[in-house]
Parts: sequence; structure tokens; C-alpha cells
Amino acid sequence: MSSPPPTLRFLGTADSKGVPRFWCGCPVCTEARTVGINRRTRSAALVSGAGETLLLDCGPDLHAQLARLPGPLVPSAVVISHAHNDHLLGLGDLLDYAVYASGDVGMNGTSAGATSLVPIPIFTPAGVLPQIEPRFQYAFRREPPVRPLPEEGLHVAGLHVRAFRVPHGANGHSHAFRLDRPGLRAAYVTDAIDIPEGTVRDWLTDLDLLILGTSFGDESAAVHAGRSVYDVREATALPWARSARRVYLTHLSHDVDVRALSLPEEWAFARDGLEVGI
Repeated sequence: MSSPPPTLRFLGTADSKGVPRFWCGCPVCTEARTVGINRRTRSAALVSGAGETLLLDCGPDLHAQLARLPGPLVPSAVVISHAHNDHLLGLGDLLDYAVYASGDVGMNGTSAGATSLVPIPIFTPAGVLPQIEPRFQYAFRREPPVRPLPEEGLHVAGLHVRAFRVPHGANGHSHAFRLDRPGLRAAYVTDAIDIPEGTVRDWLTDLDLLILGTSFGDESAAVHAGRSVYDVREATALPWARSARRVYLTHLSHDVDVRALSLPEEWAFARDGLEVGI
């Protein structure tokens, strides 16, 4: 009997500051504090398939995101797109777990119970590693807990997972992920703007599923040189995005009110906890 197709659960769908922003009283943040339609934590996703799970990024809300799942879950593998706080700081939680999994410290401060835990392979593109190590230097004293992602990618959760470099505007560059299996061509692109034609041709054409970061609704009045992520207006005008058969928008700031913005057919705003088949 064949395994069911993989699923992707959006653990978080916010930009770097989350929604509500703790200092903000705008209408979107106010709604997020009450009804909560716009409430979102920092962007991360969990892919499940073939008896395995893959965590895409590990931001500062990771502990709460995983703890609110129905039961205990240890990812089979983790991939980190870039070293910005909102995609990385949950690495500390994963490293704490790794200490228990190694048997150095038990769940109650002793070695008891640690043998049932297994290490988590954590990967990032090779160019990102030098940015991660100084920030988690205590964890790199022995065997490095984060490995370079092989250029040929990984096979996990029923998917072939590869990373590709994308412009991050004023913030330099990030990486996006291709997720492929027979009958599926998907891309997870949270932090990007002005993706060049060559990258589009190689990675972003003929997609069955596109998950795209759009931090704002319409930033046409802002200085383009100071921006780092597409807005909704730009995304809906991208030919390669419009050609995708399904599109979910994520990495949403408090500028995006999902109650008020309309999207093309087969497009939707992602939300924390949403699970989609891939």
C-alpha cells in the first residue's frame, strides 16, 4: 500500500516582528489580540510524509509552535534558510533537545530517559554556516550540530528537498527551498524580492504549489532600495507566481489584514496551523 502524499503545516506565518507587534495598537494588531484572525507567529513550516517530518526554519517562536501540536514531535530533519533571527533563534531549543538526545543530560537532570531520544540532523546552505556558528558557539565546541546542506539536496518526508539562493533586497540574500516528488513541483520562498529571471527559469517555473513571502500589502510608496520582501501587490503581478497552480502567501506583517485584501483564484493567505496537501 502506497503512503499518503505529504502534507505541509504552517507553524508560523508572520514576518520578523510577529502579529500583534507587542508595542503596536494598529487595527490589525488590535484584532489579533482579540478575535485573532490576524494573529501569527514567526514563519516556519513542518512537512510530514513517508513516516518522517521536515522542519523548514526554526524561528524564536519554535518552542510554542511545536508544543501546541497534538502530541510530541521530533523532526526527522531541519533546514535553515538564512541566519536572520526570525528564522534561526529556535535553533537554541533544538540544541537543548540535542543535549538530552546525546545522553549527556536526562530529562530530569540525570541520564534516565535520554536513550529514547534521537539526534536531529540540522542543515543549512554552506554559506550560512559561518553566520550561525559565532551565535551558537557553545554548541560548536565538539561535533558541529549544523551541517552544510548537500548541493544535491536531501530525500526526506517523501520529498527531494533542495535550497537555492534568492535576493533578500536590503538584507543581502536568503535561500528558498524546492520540494519535489513525482507529480509535485513546489517552492517555499519566504524572504525574497526581485528574483532574477535565471533563478525563476531554473527553480520557479511550472509550479504546482508556491508558498511566497509578502510582508506588506502595498509598498509602492516606499523606497524600493530599502525593501527586502515582496508585497502582495507585487506578488499578484509576477508572471511566474500567477502561473503556479496553487499559491499561499506567508511572512505577513501587521500591514496585511487578511479580512480586507482580495487575492486571485487559487491564491490564499496562509495562517498558523493551516495544513495543506503537497
